Amino acid sequence: MPTWLRVAGIAMLAVWLAGCGGLGFIDVTGLTSYADPSDRNAPRLPGRVFILRGIGHIWSGGMTELADELNRRGTTASAHRHGEWETLAEEAIKLYKSDPERWPIVLIGHSNGADMSINIARRLKAHNIPVALIIGYDPTRFSGDVPSNVQRFINLYQATNLLGGGQIHPARDFRGQLINVDLRNHFEIGHMNIDKSRRLQQEVIAKVLQVVAFPEGNASSQMVSIKYVVPMNAPIELWDGGLPVMLGPGQTIASLAKLYGVPAWAIKQASRISDDEDIVPGRQVVIPRHLNTLAPAGAADTSFGQTYGIAPEQQFAHQ
Repeated sequence: MPTWLRVAGIAMLAVWLAGCGGLGFIDVTGLTSYADPSDRNAPRLPGRVFILRGIGHIWSGGMTELADELNRRGTTASAHRHGEWETLAEEAIKLYKSDPERWPIVLIGHSNGADMSINIARRLKAHNIPVALIIGYDPTRFSGDVPSNVQRFINLYQATNLLGGGQIHPARDFRGQLINVDLRNHFEIGHMNIDKSRRLQQEVIAKVLQVVAFPEGNASSQMVSIKYVVPMNAPIELWDGGLPVMLGPGQTIASLAKLYGVPAWAIKQASRISDDEDIVPGRQVVIPRHLNTLAPAGAADTSFGQTYGIAPEQQFAHQ
């Protein structure tokens, strides 16, 4: 098996673990292989990750750290000033057209950099180029709508933040997944340090590895967009979207939370159900899910482990 494929397999395992119910923040350190960015012959994962800093780019140091960490984990990533977005868009166009399978595009931005990542996506849409993933770190309230060529947008923001606080909205023809994660109750995080949060960086790294290792598995027609406010004492978890299910006889939010391994509060928020609202059988609810854990916790798929020679007890040891 080629070295890069083994790297991809291990990376996917790390992301699978991040998707297991109740774990929240997962430190994937040591689960993925590291590569020397200066070694052109070192095996690299597919994909290209463009990371944009905000205005006064020196305050977005976490974006540079994120690029360095992604490079060590075998991706091809670079951090830039937000004003370079047009040049980066042209580079992305050339790369994708040279080999679409080799160069799925991932965009990450902080503050104005997140706004400009949407500009890049729009430019790519004009050339019929998809964007596999965009992750925004507290964009401003002036960011544009997500164009239809974006498969998934995960937005980390604080609605009460005056410097950022931008909730992202989809364009009318958007058909991907938009995940707005409001961190207003996590007071340890602010606009000036959200990009440096180790917890968020590890979650973001896992999402990027998932996309670049297996770009063909990034889209799921089953998933819908979701929005949620993370409670103060709850771990921050970044889901890939929501899975609509029908509430059956005898089922409750609590029983669904146990079945799917997600917090009850997350199901309520994704389903827009108030605490005092009565729900009855036949009501559609939305279960926040990760791409690789669409099935209930008790019905996990072992095909990934069979492909990469991972024993079932290793796959699900942390579920």
